[in-house]
Amino acid sequence: MELTYENVTAWFDKYFEIVNKNMGPLETVPNIGKLFTDDFTYNYYTLPPGGDFTTSKASREELIMGMVHPSLEEKITPKYYAINLKERVVVVRFEDQTIVDGELISTFQASAHYTVVPAADTGLKICLLEYWTSNQTPEAVRLTREAWISSSKKAFEGLVFEWLKSRY
Repeated sequence: MELTYENVTAWFDKYFEIVNKNMGPLETVPNIGKLFTDDFTYNYYTLPPGGDFTTSKASREELIMGMVHPSLEEKITPKYYAINLKERVVVVRFEDQTIVDGELISTFQASAHYTVVPAADTGLKICLLEYWTSNQTPEAVRLTREAWISSSKKAFEGLVFEWLKSRY
């Protein structure tokens, strides 16, 4: 894929479509993994209420595991892209919404810096993701965390249950 503003924009539009379509159910989340390199690194920066910036690093698999939450919906809507073709960096400002049983639990703004490399199978792959979120109220953080933990637990319990049943 030729690195042009139009091609990179179209690729990221498709990326967010794939993420929004596949995030949640354990069965579909692996479809997102093909968009990242094997040596992918995820740096997460967030400002806890009243705290200093913290960072944590994760692998591709750790990021993908965080996208497993079958009983809630997460909707990521990009607002704009800033693209540096020479450095292969795309900065995206987006809105992230968490919805449980049709009820909006939280909305926050985030920014991500994606470093990409050309790839034969997908056009591009993301090799580095640096992610910042807006400061959220403690109540919004608590509600979102509880919803994510609850939904992830259900997914993993279901996986273990099916694994055990297949061994009888």
